[in-house]
Formats: sequence, C-alpha cells, structure tokens
Amino acid sequence: MISQYGGLLLYVLVACAVAYLVSSSSEHMGPKSPGGLKRTTYESGIVPEAPVKYFSVRFYRVAMFFMIFDVAVMSLYPWATSLKALRQVGMLHALAFLLIVGVAFAYVWKRGGFRWD
Repeated sequence: MISQYGGLLLYVLVACAVAYLVSSSSEHMGPKSPGGLKRTTYESGIVPEAPVKYFSVRFYRVAMFFMIFDVAVMSLYPWATSLKALRQVGMLHALAFLLIVGVAFAYVWKRGGFRWD
C-alpha cells in the first residue's frame, strides 16, 4: 500500500525542497549592503512628501475571507455537473457542505470579519 504512494511522497518532498531553495536563495546569494538610502521610499527619484501609508490589516483579512468562501463556492461546480449521477446521496453531501460553509460565513460575519471601519 505504501509503495503505491511512494511516487507521490517523492514528488511532494522534491516540490517542498525546490520551493525552499528558490525562496531562500535570494537571501543567501544576493548582495548585502544595507544603508540609509536603501531603506527610504523610492518614488521615481522624487523625495517623498509624506510618510508611507500602508494598507490596513482589515483589507487583507476581508480579501482572505473572500478567497476562502470563493473557493468553497467554486467547489460546487463539479458537483452540479454530475448531479444526475450522484442522485440523493450527492445532494445530501452538497447540502451538508453548504451548511458548513454557511455556518462559517455567519460566524465570520457575527465576529465582524467583513467590517472595514
């Protein structure tokens, strides 16, 4: 049984190793000359007039929730295309999935995860 998944395990290990090597190579092989000028904001050679404004964490949080629920809803498409073959069992599984996603959505809404202010 394990030998059936050996190739998949090897693939995952190689993918993780390559991702780690690529992401850490710039830190180890790149030039290192930190200075005051390099830490300033670059705006086409013009001296910045105001301090840099960062996006609020709320923006990223709402964007992440959108992605999570968007992927959850998109996962219903394969179910809808094979509804005739799945019959009532497939319908019950889809309703259970939608119930779980709906409860998660209501929880995030109640906790104020979608508020911008």
